[in-house]
Amino acid sequence: MPIISDSFAVRYLASLSIIIIAITPAQTIAATFGKCKFDTETMAFAGNPMEQASCLLRKVRIHGNVEATPAAVPPNLAGFIGQPLTISKAQIRGAIGRLGLTEEGLGGSLDTPLSRGNSNSSHAPTARYFVIHDTSWPNFGSANFPEDIDRSNQVNRLDGFVSQSDAKAHIFINRRGEIYVGHDFKVPWRATKLELKIGTLSRGMFLHIENVQPRRGHPSQADGNAPTPGFSQVQYERLALLYLVASARAGVGLIPAFHAAIDEGLSDGHDDPQNFRLDNFDAALGRLLDSIRH
Repeated sequence: MPIISDSFAVRYLASLSIIIIAITPAQTIAATFGKCKFDTETMAFAGNPMEQASCLLRKVRIHGNVEATPAAVPPNLAGFIGQPLTISKAQIRGAIGRLGLTEEGLGGSLDTPLSRGNSNSSHAPTARYFVIHDTSWPNFGSANFPEDIDRSNQVNRLDGFVSQSDAKAHIFINRRGEIYVGHDFKVPWRATKLELKIGTLSRGMFLHIENVQPRRGHPSQADGNAPTPGFSQVQYERLALLYLVASARAGVGLIPAFHAAIDEGLSDGHDDPQNFRLDNFDAALGRLLDSIRH
């Protein structure tokens, strides 16, 4: 066996430490991303849950311009975000049954933890954020939207989002209130530029809900024009139900967020959801909670 000198050993260990530092992923270095200041040390946006929601629910305008002023979080959401649930899973199951729906059709069993559904998710963080997207599809180009936009098969078909393994989001809701589950909420998934920036540490923190919304061409953006109203009433109702179901699995009211606000300040960010009415979503949640409690 060759004899290794002390000086050689010191030089070898020093070089090895340099190599280890060099290959350490950048995501382990503390950093802050986006206008809502996601911190990789706390793995959260700046502020308490309500302050985070106020930043993440700012209105999204055309071309992804997000209002600078924090959103005024309406009352039903304000009393729910970050709070332990006071409604039992049995009560929620009753509401699901009365609507003729199933737990599996709403992202999976209420008894299954979020973001813990495969062999790669043992270290995934528990979901904290309920991300609201729009599909920005189908694109009608220069043509007008159909007059029956909330019933049109051309607009509301869900088969274009069906995938065996890599659906772009956890859930898709069309304007008729029909739902396609791309991934159970137990599956850690990512669908924003921010999550790609942060890396694998963030996978599992965000639940992604796509709402079917067609687009038309705009002079400066091929899919810049969205319909008004942006979403149907039943979409808000299904979105509120999914928010309650996901929060029940978390044990606490999740922080809702708009895709564009999450990616704001990052290159190649998105512009959705367009024409989303926060008051409509809040009212749908209020009606749902009242129906369950009474």
